[in-house]
Order: sequence, then structure tokens, then C-alpha cells
Amino acid sequence: MTSTMSRPEAWHQGRANGPARFLEDKLQIPAPHFPVLRRRRVTGLIEQAARHRVTLVCGPAGSGKTVACATWAAANPGRRRVVWLTLDTGDQNCWFWAYVCAGLIRLRVAPRDALRSLEDSSPEHFPLRLVEVAQLFTEPVTLILDGLDEVTDKAVLAGLDQLIRHAPAALRLVLSARQPPTLQLARLRVSGELADLGGRDLACTPDEADAYFTMLGLDVDRAARDELLRRTEGWMAGLRLAAMRAQASPGPGPGIMGLAADEPMVTDYLWDEVLGRPPAETRMFLLRTSITEDVWGDLADALPGQPGSARTLDRLNRENSFVDVLDRERGCYRYHPLLREVLAAGRHREIPDEIPVLLDRAARWYAAHGRPIDAVRYAAEAADWGYATQILAEAGVAAAAADQAAELEAALILFPAERSTDDPAVAAAWAATRLWNGDREGAASYLDSARRAVARAAPAMRRIMEPTIAALRVMHAASRTDADPGLLAEGRALAGRCQAAVSTRAEHRGVGLLWFALGTASLRRWQIQDARRALRRADRELGAGGLAEWQARARGWRALAEALGGELAAAERSAAGDEVSLAARLARAQISLSRDDLVAAWRQLGDAALGDAALDHAGERGGQFPGEPSVSVLAALIRARVMLADGDAAGARQVLSRLRECCGPACPALSGVITVAEGDLALRAGDVGRAQVILALAGESEQAGRAAGGLLRGAVLIAAGDFTAALAVLPPGLEAGLTRQEQITGLLLGAIAHRRLSSVDEAARLVERALALAEPDGAYRVFLDLGTPARSALAAGVPPASRHARFAGRILERFEAQAPRPPAERPSVPLTSSEQAVLRFLPSHMTNEEISQALFLSINTVKTHLRSAYRKLGVGSRREAIARGRRIGLL
Repeated sequence: MTSTMSRPEAWHQGRANGPARFLEDKLQIPAPHFPVLRRRRVTGLIEQAARHRVTLVCGPAGSGKTVACATWAAANPGRRRVVWLTLDTGDQNCWFWAYVCAGLIRLRVAPRDALRSLEDSSPEHFPLRLVEVAQLFTEPVTLILDGLDEVTDKAVLAGLDQLIRHAPAALRLVLSARQPPTLQLARLRVSGELADLGGRDLACTPDEADAYFTMLGLDVDRAARDELLRRTEGWMAGLRLAAMRAQASPGPGPGIMGLAADEPMVTDYLWDEVLGRPPAETRMFLLRTSITEDVWGDLADALPGQPGSARTLDRLNRENSFVDVLDRERGCYRYHPLLREVLAAGRHREIPDEIPVLLDRAARWYAAHGRPIDAVRYAAEAADWGYATQILAEAGVAAAAADQAAELEAALILFPAERSTDDPAVAAAWAATRLWNGDREGAASYLDSARRAVARAAPAMRRIMEPTIAALRVMHAASRTDADPGLLAEGRALAGRCQAAVSTRAEHRGVGLLWFALGTASLRRWQIQDARRALRRADRELGAGGLAEWQARARGWRALAEALGGELAAAERSAAGDEVSLAARLARAQISLSRDDLVAAWRQLGDAALGDAALDHAGERGGQFPGEPSVSVLAALIRARVMLADGDAAGARQVLSRLRECCGPACPALSGVITVAEGDLALRAGDVGRAQVILALAGESEQAGRAAGGLLRGAVLIAAGDFTAALAVLPPGLEAGLTRQEQITGLLLGAIAHRRLSSVDEAARLVERALALAEPDGAYRVFLDLGTPARSALAAGVPPASRHARFAGRILERFEAQAPRPPAERPSVPLTSSEQAVLRFLPSHMTNEEISQALFLSINTVKTHLRSAYRKLGVGSRREAIARGRRIGLL
């Protein structure tokens, strides 16, 4: 059979169309006839992959497979032994192996007799005979099969399977194809003997694009390059077409960005290489389903109105037909941007009457699947204004949440101008987007239009939009400073009326958004009880409305309001499971502080977003919703309280000073809270005069006359010895408007005053009531913060038979633990002088490096002293060391 394999054209003698010819160029490494960038990154990937037995280079048409493989194959010809075979549709079994045999003979990598035995083998036996000969190769050989997807002969594929299964290490294969070949490659992939290079590996990077355009003499700036890469997704043929377009039209104009999907060079290429290959029904499927940016299987079923779309999308993706999978588990796909543009032009040309129907189906599918912005956009593109407005109304301002405001605005631009002022849902949506973008004036204008338009709306629309517009008004008012009390009262009245008549999901959403806005605005004004009640209702209504993101946010703020108000168990339940929101973390920090677990409180405040530096950006909304309190401000207040509880009065004073400087003037309510904290700080330092001055300077302008201010006044009067006056200014212990924290504080202050006035029984009664409120939540800190007078009231006023005696005993134990002991009673901790020196720097919050510089020690020496001191103190952190050092008198 020597003549058969060495002269394969003889195999085809006698065919009807004449003798076949052996095509030499099929065995030649192709040399491109256009400028090609040598991409070292890609050749490096192939070099690494080719160490495996089999390498599969698989990507769509024009992705650069052939160029990449040819560049790698042509590099270092003296070191690399390569057989190249370009495949065509007509390559049948006899011809395929004839070419492989011819390529191997030319390399002369085996003894002459072995190569002659290959020539004598029939096509059916050639693969296994090649396996035997490959064991005799004098050096490794790589067989590159380019265009393997063109081969349809089952005998060829079966022979390749045999070769792949049994080939020794000396024979490696590189398979280049547009789609994965029907070979048994799964086992090799699992065993690590197969390397895959896909379209993403072949995609052009920004650096490669710059080098490519420089090579062509094109001046392309970064913005144009990035936009082109976005449109082409690094598709090499797309970049080449764009370069050809720019070279054909030099001078002023769009240049490299002038590539349009309707240009012949683009449409012809995609038609020839992608759209012209599949059957007609597949092409129509692509025309219809490409009307949306992302395509799900059931959405694709709804668009053409036929089942089985998920299987079609999966097949197109596996065939590398410019269909990418975004989420295989959920069946979500996306067409390449340029292909989608070509399909859009074809859709307008071939099925223009179907376009409104397809858009309407897409809008309804997105609305049914909780994607209101997409639903609005497709309904607007279909000019179905009634349905688009209905979706806007039912979605509420939730459609403009977070990073979706720009998408909603892009959809709103499609509406006629008159609808932006005459339709309450459209005007409210515009107001929401403006509010999210920080354009308060623009939001105010649209809110005015929305209020006028809702008065003319149908009753059903009014029931949805009135609370929605009211919510936006509250958010708008609270987004810069404290909301007007009259506006909040008006909003609460409207929310109450609407909640009593709510009947649909959309109405639940509107009412829930209004309660949310009222709750967060009340929290900004430090109206803790109002905030807690509003946020509890918001939680319920938003859940009924199906707004999970807003509900979770409401629950986080609710937890914080409950924690600040002293309802610790309720706050713990509200924050349960929320490990993401900063509001929930702040709630847990406040809970830990109130329970005197300072280590846990510091741990919750450890996030950078809750640190001191965050105050510098307190005016920036970041990820917050309009009208919400500043997380960094609330964190600073809690941090100051934790510092004070930890004995760091100087640090607490510094935080409060920065807080007043950064945020106080714009927020009167916050200024009042800072005043109370500063007065409390002065009292704990024993500076009654300073506390009196702080109260006098505050006045009513900072709302110091509210409950917290009244409590501070009472505490100042008690410290000054005027107990009767203190009782006159203290709010009643169980007043309805007081938080639980304020109730306990008021009861304890009253008990202290009565005890000093010798009303021992009344003092004992008030202490019992305070314990009854505090014990269910384990609230220790409120007693500890009042210091020695509260300790004396507990010790003298709680008899052993009291139902709260055990809880009172635990509080007294904590008083004992935090009180510095006299030198004779201090436990002996054998710290060296160097360890004590380092320990004394810890409360300053200096870094280890700063401490080392101050002590003229190396940083490693400082760390060694700290580790030793921590071990001797029985602590594990700086905070614990500071607390322990203060309690035993070392600090």
C-alpha cells in the first residue's frame, strides 16, 4: 500500500469529477496576508497548554484561533516539531490520514522502516499503527488540526478518538475548532490531560489593542479603545474590521469608533461566518430573541411563542455562535453586542410588524419576574405608555434603588415630555432618580408636578401614588437636614389612613415606603420611639409588598432604633441574620455596650466604614438611601459612649468634638444629642460647673429640653446637691414618649434624689421598677454609667427577698470589677518596667510603630513586650489590655 499513502491522489482515481489532487497548502503553517500582532500572552498560553496530551483551542469565528496556533507553531522551528493540517468539510477518512502520514514523513522523527509501515497501513488501521510508531519518535511531535469542526466524517472522528486514547507522550495534539468536536474528551479533562483555551483567553486585552493600533499607525485614545473593546468584547475580527474602517476613512470623523453593525464589511462577515450557517428556523430564533439584552430560557420561549428555547440557547453557546452564558444554572444568556446590532437591523428589515409584539411580551415577562425597570423600558420602546405607567406606579420608588437609578432614568427618557409632568407615576419616578443623583432642585420640581398630577388621577392610582409621593417628599426634606416636624406629622397621618385601606401589593409598597421614610427621618431627628414604630410598620408593609431589599434595610434601622432605645432583646431579633448592613452592626454594637460587653462592642465597630476616618465623609451618601441617617455619625456617637465606658474620656471628648465640627450645625437634633453626651462626659469627670455651662449654652435651640436633656438637667442638679429641683425636672419614669433606656435612667435618678432626701421607701420602689425594666434585656451599662450613687442605691435599696436581687447582685459585681482597687488590694501582675512602659501607650491609640519611635525601641521589641504583657494580663487584644489595666490600676 506504499503507493496508496504516499500518493493519496491515487485513492480518488476514477471518481466522476476526475482525479483528486493532493493540496500541499493544507500541510503548510498558514501565513496571514494582513498585518498580525504577535501576542506573546496568547502564544504563552498555548505553550503552557501544549504540555498536556491534548489541547483544545475553541472560540467563535474571527477570534484568532488559527493565527494564534500558527504563530506558536512557527516560533522556534528548530526546537519544535510540528505537523500542521488545515481541515475542510470534504476531508474524509482516507484523505485525512493521508495528510497526517505525509506530514509525519516530512519530519523524519522515526526510523525509515517505521514510517514506511505507516504508508502501508489502511485508513481503518492507521490510528493504532500511528500509536505504535509514535513510541519510536526520536523527539516529541505536535499534531495541529486546524478547523476540526469542519470534519463530519464519523470514521475520521472515531480514528481520532482511538489516537487520543492510546497515543504516547511523544505525540501531542492541538485541536482548533469553532465548537467542541464530538470527541471523547471528558475523561482527559477530568484526568488533567486536556488543556482548554476558549474565547475569553483569545480576546484582545487593552494593552494588546494599543499595540495593534500602534502597529497599524492608528492614533486611538484610551476612551475610544475602551469603548471599542466593550462593543467587540475583544473579538479580534471586530478590532480588525474597525481598523480597516478607520484606515478607509482617514481624517476628521468618528475614526475607530465609526464601526457600525449595518456596514457591509460587518454584516457580510457575521452573515457568512455566523448567521448563514445555521438553519432558517435558528436564524429567525436569533432575530426574535435578540430584542432583549439578556435572554433567559423561558423569556426566549415567550418571545417567539414556542418551547425548547433553553436547549437552543445552550446549543448556540456550545457552538460558539456569539452567544455567551451568564448563568447556566438559571439559563441566562447574552448575545455578542455586534451580533445583536446586526440582528436588530435584520429584524427591522425582515419582521418589522412583529417588533411591538415582541417588546410587549418582553415587558410583561420582566414585570412578572420582578424586573420593573426592564419592563418599563421595553414597554416604552413599544410605546405602550399605559402599561409602562402602570409598572412605574406598582414598583414605586424602589425601582430607583441604589445603582439602578441610571437605568431607570434611561427608560424614563423614552417617555414623551408631557407625561413627565402630567402623569404622577412618571413624575415621581423622575423625582426619585433626581433624588438619588443628589439633584435636590430637580427632585423638588418633579415632586411638585407629581403632587399636581396625582390630584387628577383615578382613585386606584391615587391610593398607590399619594403615599409614594409623600415618601419622596420626606426623603427630599431629610436628605440635607432634619425634616420639618409638620411634614412628618402630615406623613404619619397619611400613612395611617392609607394603611387602614390597603388592599393590593402595590398599595402595600407605597405605604411601606412612606413608613420607611418617616422612620429614617425620625431617627435622624433622634425621635427614637417614633422611628421604632414607623420602621416596625415599614418592615411589615414592605414585606407584604414584596420589596425584600427595602424590608431588610428597614429591619436594620429598626434594630438600631430599638437598641438605642434600650429594647435590646427586640433589637437582637430584628438584627438576627443580617451580617451585611452597617445599621445592623451598629445595633449589635449598641446592644453589646448596653450589656457592658465592651470587647464585643469594639469588634462590631471595627469596620473601616464605622471608624474615625468615616466622619470626614459623613456628608456623602455612599450606599445610603436618600434621607437615611449618616451611619458614620451614629457610629461616632456609639464609639464615644464605648470609649467613655472603657475609661477613655479624652478619646470620647475628641470624637464628640469632631462630630460637632463635622455635622452639628446642619442637624439641630444631632447637636442636641452631642450636647447631652458632652454634659454626661463632664459629669463623669466630676466637673459639675462645666456640665452646667454646657446646658446653659445649649438652650432650646438644640432641643436639650427634650427627655434626654431633662435627664441630664436632673443629673446635673443631683450632682450640685439640689435634689428637690432635680425631681421637678426629671420626666416621669414611665412616660409613654420615653424610650426604655430613658425610663430606666429617669427611675434611677429619681431613686438617687429621693434617697438623698431620706425618702428611702420611694427610692427603693423606683430602683425595683428600674430593675424590672432592665433585667429582661440584661441592661447593665445604664446602672454603671450613673456611677457610685446608683451603686449605693442598689446596695441599700434591694433586699435579699427581692425578685430582682440576683440581677442587682450581678450589677454590683460589675461595679466591683470596674472600680480601681487600692494598691494593697490590686492583684500582682509581674510586668517588667519595659512592658509597663509599652502598656501605658495603649490608650493613646498610637500604632506599634509610633510607640517604638517614642520609646526608641525597634517595632519587633515593642511587639515582643506586648505579647508578653497580654499573656500576663490574660487578654488577647489592645482593647482588653486597656480595660484590664484600668481595672487593676496599671493605667
